[in-house]
Amino acid sequence: MLYFTADSHYGHENIIEHTNRPFKNASKMDHELVRRHNKVVSDTDTCYFLGDFSIKGSQHKQYIGHIVSQLQGRKILILGNHDKLDPFDYVEIGFESVHTSLYLPEFNFLLVHDPALHLMKRDAICLCGHIHILFKYKPPVLNVGVDMWGFFPASLEEILKVTQEVNQHENTK
Repeated sequence: MLYFTADSHYGHENIIEHTNRPFKNASKMDHELVRRHNKVVSDTDTCYFLGDFSIKGSQHKQYIGHIVSQLQGRKILILGNHDKLDPFDYVEIGFESVHTSLYLPEFNFLLVHDPALHLMKRDAICLCGHIHILFKYKPPVLNVGVDMWGFFPASLEEILKVTQEVNQHENTK
């Protein structure tokens, strides 16, 4: 099974207030995000992280690696504006691969962090993060950030259902 998520911001105290997250501190947020991830993602699944995995820099590489090691499944990272490690460091700590964007032709999905990059491939459905609580779906852009999905990764089935419902609604206009 495939999953998509973004904007976890592991270790980021200020994101709690910025996005009104229901956590007392970053430690409790990190624990709950890992718990919810592992509740739906198994070791045989693949999860695409669409940026802003953590705001922590290279001095916290071990901490970021500890978080990655707790997350089940194959992990692929699309870099966000707050991902500060060298891409090779992310691979070293457990991500299978690291990209600035990624196109999945079998679903016509463009995976990016910032939806402004949707300009790269306008005919694709853009899965993104970055915008946090602005909107969940604004065709053809779908925000897979944790703030929009109950702090869980979104499954491929959920994403296809949302895009199908929106397409049906658009066709009835």
